[in-house]
Amino acid sequence: MFAQLFARSCKPVFVVLFPILLLLLSLTSPLPSQDAEKSDDRPVVKEKPKKESPKKGQTQDLEGDMFLTQDKVRLSATYYYGNADKETVPVLLLHGDKGSRKDFNPLIDLLVNNGYAVLSADLRGHGKSVKRYEYTPPQIDMQVVTEQRNSSGGGRGQKPKKSLVPVLKAPESIKLIECLEEGFQPKDYQEMAKYDLLLLRETLERVHAEGMVNLNRLTVVGVGRGAALAAFWTVQDWQDKNSDRFAKTLVIIAPTELDPRFDMTKAFSNNKRMQTNLAILFAIPNNDTLGLGIAERIRSALLEKNEDEKLEANFEIVNYPTTKMVKTDKNESKTEMTIAEMFSSGEAKLGSAVFNFIDKRNKSFTEKEARWSRLK
Repeated sequence: MFAQLFARSCKPVFVVLFPILLLLLSLTSPLPSQDAEKSDDRPVVKEKPKKESPKKGQTQDLEGDMFLTQDKVRLSATYYYGNADKETVPVLLLHGDKGSRKDFNPLIDLLVNNGYAVLSADLRGHGKSVKRYEYTPPQIDMQVVTEQRNSSGGGRGQKPKKSLVPVLKAPESIKLIECLEEGFQPKDYQEMAKYDLLLLRETLERVHAEGMVNLNRLTVVGVGRGAALAAFWTVQDWQDKNSDRFAKTLVIIAPTELDPRFDMTKAFSNNKRMQTNLAILFAIPNNDTLGLGIAERIRSALLEKNEDEKLEANFEIVNYPTTKMVKTDKNESKTEMTIAEMFSSGEAKLGSAVFNFIDKRNKSFTEKEARWSRLK
């Protein structure tokens, strides 16, 4: 009886004292050592390394499946970062027939060494841009299938039912095929203007959005049919009423028509904003009457009905030789130069003429004329 009484009287005391005892034990227990912390099995979260800004002259190759046009042509291009800030002037280079981005290497060196950013591409059918994906849809034949039907109840059988059933003859396929300039038709050049230029524009817009170039200072340079593409790009720029970034400088070298339906002269007419804000250098080979005629017509179209004599300074025409003298042991003869040789040759002076025009033009901008702004 005493034991039962003792148990009843002690139970409440034990219930009250037990939590207090546990608290005292936890306070007096040693703290975990640093070694114990290090041996913790929990994963260590590492800080992501900061992305380094591109250095002046750094390049990036754009090619393969990561650089596809909307119609699935693999383009190859090289981007040169230049100074990589919001005041950096981007220059787009478009080569001519049977050419490639390598044609511009001497000019690229001049531009990049002076802080310009450059995007130079092999257009479809040229250089390394000679592969495209071709999609073949599945081939399906419709076959007649006869279905025998019997009447219920054991009567005479009904007439067989005939129906058309789709049967897969060949599955769909996607394969890489060659895309070579030799077999180009007018529609191929139209696709070049539509899809190749769109991919290049998206590339420049992405770099602009990152604050590494100013598209409102864009210069476009084209040779041959590339000159027609450069003109097409520039006209599109100035026809976009929702944009506030425009190509300000255009260099047309040895121009040829891209397509009879794209009249360069007409495209440059009747655009007041383009007349007053665009500077053009026409570089025409000696004795190229066709190219000179195109240059004169474009200049007349831009200056038409405009009495501002200052605009005349926005247009220059220079001539350059296309041959060089080659000495041998026995004699001296003239040899045709490649476009790369024309850019680097001291005799042709094409590279220095193009660079000086671009550089002079960009140094003449006011802050208001060429301010950087976010893409809409």
